[in-house]
Amino acid sequence: MTKKRRRRPRTTSPAASGTAAPAPEGSAAVRGGANVERRERKEEARKLREAERRRARRASALRRTATSFGIAAAAVAGITLLRSVSGPNPIPDAAVQAAADAGCSEVEQPASDAPSGLHLQSGQPYTYPNTPATSGYHDPSPLTEPKVFEEQPPETRAVHSLEHGGVFVYYLPESDGGLPQATVDRLAALAPDDTATFVSPYPGLTSETALTLTAWNRRQSCPAGDTLTADRAVTIVNGFVEAFECTGNAPENGIPPC
Repeated sequence: MTKKRRRRPRTTSPAASGTAAPAPEGSAAVRGGANVERRERKEEARKLREAERRRARRASALRRTATSFGIAAAAVAGITLLRSVSGPNPIPDAAVQAAADAGCSEVEQPASDAPSGLHLQSGQPYTYPNTPATSGYHDPSPLTEPKVFEEQPPETRAVHSLEHGGVFVYYLPESDGGLPQATVDRLAALAPDDTATFVSPYPGLTSETALTLTAWNRRQSCPAGDTLTADRAVTIVNGFVEAFECTGNAPENGIPPC
């Protein structure tokens, strides 16, 4: 009797079955996934570097701005300090010429009535031997406001303001033979724009000293009359202020009103 041969079971190839066999480790598919992850990491690192560069640029710009402001502030402070310790500034040539044309005196330096820092009692009266006073004993409180007075303030307080670097523009009223009101108005308009300049009537003046400017131990006077025009008066006052207001000419410069 003939034996029948057993048939071996037919194997189906992955291609024939339509099912892909799992890729062995280290195959291209695995390498492709790793490449994607690597690219993502590189892109993230690139973004971080770019963000850091932007932060660095902003920080550098802020440092440059701060440095510029610091240099400017230091320059202003240096100029202010130099002005405060170097004494009075030169009087501008235009003011010198205007004063000569108006018949004014030169800027004189009266003998000091007393050293700086000598205070009276608050409100205590005092008679100055040399008026308008430019130095001497003074009230403990300087004048800081207002800049324009309708009546003469206590001279003891005015002298204290001079000690701090202030300038007083005194005038004899027109009713007493002094400056025309139009000239007074021009001068009064200057004071609000200056740091420590005050305008005030001074009935004790004469027609020969109708406009008198004072700083600490400095004084200049001009006579009333046609030669002292409003324009010349403004030029003279501006020159005096530029020379003496808040400068080292004052022994205690830098304290209010400066």
